[in-house]
Amino acid sequence: MKYFAMLSMVLLVSTVYAQTPFRDMAGLTQNGIEWCEENYQLYYFMGNDFFEHHKHSIESRLCGNLYNDEIWLYDGPDRYQKLIEQSRVYYNLEIQESMDESKQGIIDPKSVNIKEIPQVIEQQKIEAQQKEQEKFNEETESEIVEVENIQVNINQNDEGGGCLIATATYGSEMAPQVQLLREIRDNQLMNTESGASFMSGFNQLYYSFSPYIADLERENPAFKEMVKIGITPMLSSLSIMSLADSEFEIVSLGIGVILLNIGMYGIAPAMLIYQIKNKRKDRINRD
Repeated sequence: MKYFAMLSMVLLVSTVYAQTPFRDMAGLTQNGIEWCEENYQLYYFMGNDFFEHHKHSIESRLCGNLYNDEIWLYDGPDRYQKLIEQSRVYYNLEIQESMDESKQGIIDPKSVNIKEIPQVIEQQKIEAQQKEQEKFNEETESEIVEVENIQVNINQNDEGGGCLIATATYGSEMAPQVQLLREIRDNQLMNTESGASFMSGFNQLYYSFSPYIADLERENPAFKEMVKIGITPMLSSLSIMSLADSEFEIVSLGIGVILLNIGMYGIAPAMLIYQIKNKRKDRINRD
């Protein structure tokens, strides 16, 4: 009895909604979609008798098509618009089916069966896949461009980019020490053939490890201070290069700076270690 009362109520509501305009010239309106939603439970209970109950109207058949379409479960903010657009597709299919059936003398009051129109549905799927592929291609091209831009920046660094270690050590590209290096690079080295050749070879080596050193400096303040102490003598020696104005001066002063740094960072520590070892040996011999 309760089931009959509930079914009667659904039928009554459906009849009331059926009196309202909910279809345009080629598909459902939003009111039509709302009518389909109200009738969904009725379709669930009645099955194909749902279409007979509505006298096989095209509106009921459009709803039936939507009920069996994956888009019916779509819950995005543009759900109504998508259902309206899809109803227009089914409208044309229903009209075409009716014309074909009238010519053949066939009466099929149900909605268009998706299995009966594989070419149309498949074409829609193909078009949707093509759009997805185009979107994917655009995103891939964007990523490729980004990678190419990064590569361009690396190449620019090879020709005379910023000093990553000094920037990380002194905290800014505007630090005086970093500006000194930049001025020597741009005003002296890059303005001569020998200086530009040196920078090209030097940067290939330098940028192979400097990003990792710079990252360690940012992560470890103690390591950063150690690097600062270590590179200060080198920066002082490089300031000599600011005096070079010609190709000859670049070469001669450059060789002098290189030898000076070899002495500071190589020979001097080695001699210090050697002297310490000798003093230790002398002390042992005395004992």
